Formats: sequence, structure tokens, C-alpha cells
Amino acid sequence: MTDQDRPKAKRKNRFPFKSRESLRQYAPYLITRLAHRWGADQSAALADLGWNGTMMRIMSSLSAYKELTINELAVLSVTEQSTTSRTIEALVTAGYVGREISDSDQRVRTVVLTELGKAKLKEIAPLVNALYNRLVEDLDEEELMICIRVLQKMTDKICLTKI
Repeated sequence: MTDQDRPKAKRKNRFPFKSRESLRQYAPYLITRLAHRWGADQSAALADLGWNGTMMRIMSSLSAYKELTINELAVLSVTEQSTTSRTIEALVTAGYVGREISDSDQRVRTVVLTELGKAKLKEIAPLVNALYNRLVEDLDEEELMICIRVLQKMTDKICLTKI
């Protein structure tokens, strides 16, 4: 069955909420609450290593994409461009990332992970993986994959930038 064949969820006005349960069934509320809690837990865990969530999101994006502009990193790390620029400067100073001139456009500067940056991500991986495993431990594989597909679909619908 394709997405087009699936019956669409009933669209009813959910706001304003009439009960606790109606609030708990409102996807934007749940997504915001989950993102806030995840960010707080991850930041607390990373603080012991002298890192923060912004650094982690930038480094993770570079690990996945290999080379990105500052604008792309701001979008993917869900961070204001000025904060992204300052964080990248700190990561360059620490030796975790480097700036390069793009092969495709000499006017564009890109950011890449250094070997030290890759090693730092490997060092932090057990901590992040433990947090993630705790988050999803009560889900079976099918539930997790459905959740991921739904979140991807919702993200694709509202994102202005396709990266």
C-alpha cells in the first residue's frame, strides 16, 4: 500500500484543547516537548566533556554530509547563523573542523571534519548512543521505523530548505 492509497487521518480542529488527553494527542506539542527534553538531557551529558548541543549538531551534520557551508550547517543544526559561525570558530580553534574553499565555487567556503574531529565524535558516541537507546528502548523496531517515517514526512512538509 502506497502513501496515496492510505486513508488520511481525520482532520479536526484540535486547538484550543478541551482536556489533558487532547493536548497529549497534539503532534506539535509532543514534538516540541520531546525535542526540549532530548536537548536538555544531551546538553547535560555533553557538558561533562566540555561540549554543548550546538557543537554536537554541527559535528553530527558534518559527519553525515562530509562538507557543508555555514548556511547549511545553521539549517541542519537548527541554530541561528550567528551562533553557528561562533561555534564553528571555536571548533576550528580546537582543531575539530577546518574551513576549505569549495571545489565547485571558489567564492564559497565550506566546513569539514578534521581527523581530530572524527576522533572526538567516536569518543562521544557511546554517551550519545546510550541516551538514544534509553529514549527508544520501549519501542519495537517496527514502531521506531513508523515513528521515523512519520517525523520525516512532517519535516519534509514544513522545511523551507531541502538539504
